[in-house]
Amino acid sequence: MSNLRQSVSPLVSSPWALTRLAPTWALACTVSAIALVAGPAWADDAADAAAPLATPLSDVLVIGERSPTDAASALKSAAPLVETPQSVSVITRDELNLRVAENLNDALNYTAGVATDTRGNTAGRYDLMTVRGFNADQYLDGLHLIGSVNGYATPQIDTSFLERIEVVKGPASVLYGNANPGGIAALTSKLPTGQTFGEVSVTAGSYGTVRETADIGGTLDPNGVLSYRLVGVNDRSDTQISHTESQRFGVSPSLTYRPDDKTSWTVLYVHQQDPKSGAYGAVPVQGSLLPNPNGQIPRDFYDGEESFERFNRTENMVTSLFTHKFDDDWAVHQNTRYMHLTTLYNSVYNAGYFTDTNETKLARALAVAKEELNNVTLDNNVTGVVRTGALTHNLIFGVDFQNTVQTESSGFGGSVADLDVFHPVYGSAYTLPATSFDVRLHMSQTGVYAQDQIALGGFRLVLSGRNDWLDISQLDHLSNGTTSKDESKFTGRAGLLYLFDNGVAPYVSYATSFLPQTTVDRNGNVLAPTEGKQVEVGVKYQPKVWNALLTASLYELRETNVATTDPNFPTASIAAGEVRSRGVELEGSAHPITGLTVHASYTYIDNQVTKDNSGLEGTRPYAVPQTTANGYANYVMQEGPLAGLGFGGGVRYIGRGFNGVAGSGSLTIPGATLFDLMGSYDFKHLAPQLDGLTLNVDASNLLDRRYISSCYSTIWCWYGPGRDVKANISYRW
Repeated sequence: MSNLRQSVSPLVSSPWALTRLAPTWALACTVSAIALVAGPAWADDAADAAAPLATPLSDVLVIGERSPTDAASALKSAAPLVETPQSVSVITRDELNLRVAENLNDALNYTAGVATDTRGNTAGRYDLMTVRGFNADQYLDGLHLIGSVNGYATPQIDTSFLERIEVVKGPASVLYGNANPGGIAALTSKLPTGQTFGEVSVTAGSYGTVRETADIGGTLDPNGVLSYRLVGVNDRSDTQISHTESQRFGVSPSLTYRPDDKTSWTVLYVHQQDPKSGAYGAVPVQGSLLPNPNGQIPRDFYDGEESFERFNRTENMVTSLFTHKFDDDWAVHQNTRYMHLTTLYNSVYNAGYFTDTNETKLARALAVAKEELNNVTLDNNVTGVVRTGALTHNLIFGVDFQNTVQTESSGFGGSVADLDVFHPVYGSAYTLPATSFDVRLHMSQTGVYAQDQIALGGFRLVLSGRNDWLDISQLDHLSNGTTSKDESKFTGRAGLLYLFDNGVAPYVSYATSFLPQTTVDRNGNVLAPTEGKQVEVGVKYQPKVWNALLTASLYELRETNVATTDPNFPTASIAAGEVRSRGVELEGSAHPITGLTVHASYTYIDNQVTKDNSGLEGTRPYAVPQTTANGYANYVMQEGPLAGLGFGGGVRYIGRGFNGVAGSGSLTIPGATLFDLMGSYDFKHLAPQLDGLTLNVDASNLLDRRYISSCYSTIWCWYGPGRDVKANISYRW
């Protein structure tokens, strides 16, 4: 199979190509402008937004509570979103609590440019989402969460450990190194705050869900020099697939040493164990998306064997976050993480119908894998402010390093009895497959980067540059052969924004990215990294007198050097593929009146494989809906007998999608409209002694709409998640 990823990547063939979407972009800007909702003054924030850039980069990557109108990830500084010449979305802890979001897919359901329904109701064990049509890399506290290149050892961070999520859209290599070109999900951990508090919560819901969490923090000495935080989670569910369940236990203690107001050092440990992680199977297209003369395949159909199914993942991470401010302008930051990850994976999976049984008998095969991954990531940077006449320069100079050693032994095939899709009988004997993949992969990357944020009146100019040195080597234990690749890559970014006094901020930016590959050519040489290029134009609006932030953006991306079949040697690959993505994104959040929260987003993506030798040219990558439109509103009563009662709802439209596999035929996945419901109650309004006790209820896909979220081929389709109702009661002191 070609390595042409099912996530869209882009390069801009010509800036003039953007004119093809100009009418759509103009409409997007108009819609954003008229979508503003009047509300109470937000004068202090507005005044800050309109003033020249004054936030020193000495506050770079400060971990803790931040306003939803600023973000540290896009520029590695706590810059206001309205001054950032790039599209960024923020999901706060309050929003996660409101929507009882228990994984990253849930958390990003309403985010522009993000598609979360990649594997529908089997997506629990991984955070499978795309940003602008590409798989999204994840960063935790500014450091790359590195997963397996070829296998299943991919980390997943429980949302109970998170304080905040930021989605940076477009190439981010210039500050972070290798990454998919669509964007990154930047996660922020819960860390000590220097305050004494505690919170315990219990969630119960559909599919036997029972989830308990605890979050406590405080100081260890009278002066608050040492502060701590301890977060824990215990989770169990039967999942939406029959014969499967999910279990998780996790704990995250952290300790902060803050001897004065200039120095802070935090050490964070995460242990998370997932002894069971539901199913990872699929259903064939006949009987799910397309008709089957025997009927519709049940939505909870399980294609495996319960006695054999296994996915055990254990994560251990130790992170150090150090900051020292020399003065009000200059500071040094040093962040380091070590992660050890192991997975054991056994699965019986669907291999398609037997054609002589009238589409009832499903052929099956086995997959087994044992993996171990060790990686070290670190980021050192110096930040400072320099003033030259009327110009203010916020500078950052950094060196980062990533080192990963991955071992994987896996096999696919074996033998197991077929399964009647409509009358399944489990308990079949099986024969394990032979080991077909046994490798040790070593990847290291060193990067040097610099950035200058220049402020002059209302102008904000960002210039960034970076060079990376890559070293990739792989030992194949089966053939006893080795492959290696040394590479040097330069990436850059330039962005210009102008902030008008009324809060309108048009911008334009250009950015590049790269992503290493492990596929080899006919001579056994590792292919060169893919390259991504993007042009983006947009406008942001943060009014002076309304509590709102609105963004409209138009972009074109291309990813080149993608692995595809060598036309002269069909069993080998060459770096000649190309994928293009272009689109429009609208997103806005507002608080028109006290107690009311409104959020809406719209996404249109036109993505396509533009160059390929294996039959993919002209196809669209799978699991990327062409259009999405989402919105929710929530209101909390402020007075009267119903004070403290919150209620709201959301609508999510997932537009049509496509499959992207050569030779599987052309499939169009119809769109679906889903309705969500949310409610809450603060019990302090019932009795003062109940202060701190709150209830949150969330129902996603309230009407239990049956739909197909995506199809990878004619044998692998996934139903979207069904109705899921959860109630969370928490007590905070």
